[in-house]
Amino acid sequence: MTLQLVISDLDGTIVETEDYHRRAYNGLFEELGFDTRWTKQDYVNRLNVMGGGKLKEVFSWLNKPDSEYGKFKEETYLRKTQLYLQLITHDLRAGALGLRPGVQRLFAEIEKAGVPIAIGTACEKNAAYQVLDAAFHTSFTRKLEALCGGDDTPLKKPNPAIYLLVAEQCGVDPYNCVVLEDTHHGMMAALSAGMKCVASPSEYALSHDFSDATLQVKDFQTPSPLTLHDLRNLYEL
Repeated sequence: MTLQLVISDLDGTIVETEDYHRRAYNGLFEELGFDTRWTKQDYVNRLNVMGGGKLKEVFSWLNKPDSEYGKFKEETYLRKTQLYLQLITHDLRAGALGLRPGVQRLFAEIEKAGVPIAIGTACEKNAAYQVLDAAFHTSFTRKLEALCGGDDTPLKKPNPAIYLLVAEQCGVDPYNCVVLEDTHHGMMAALSAGMKCVASPSEYALSHDFSDATLQVKDFQTPSPLTLHDLRNLYEL
């Protein structure tokens, strides 16, 4: 086995996005006429719920029949995504938010060496492209080997479907992929796919258990810069 593909998650791994998702939900609540506002701890608690748990909770506040949930989910997810993109792309372009430490340097090193990079994210694909374009201010997304989003598979992390799909689209055996992740669910998705996983906990995942990760680092710059050589050495572990 050798490193043939680096796959990165987006939210929390490349950019600290989760607080923008929280703020987007709070904006949605205001538009819906609810007084509820999620604090950071409220949102941390809800991130541990898989499969649309947050929207199901909001729907329960409306006291409507279950038959209306499908339409509600579609409409509110679209609006929440719009609010999220307005908030995060504004701050990325204004310089108020940047890439996590070491991301740009590591990706540049991987690209220079000719190792392909792909993205596997729960974020809707079009939204992921917009965030990445705003974050890198370059043609980064056009150089990606693949980008698979949450709308490409109904199965969410820790199910490995998103990472297996990325590997399939890139024509690479999962065992030759290294995944960069920031959450326990993401780590388990990568490991379940048979891939190596470097875990770099995001702000909202500091309490997660990463003991099963192939390698855990604070970020890609600390305590020392993570390099392509380090990623290749994972196959020696």
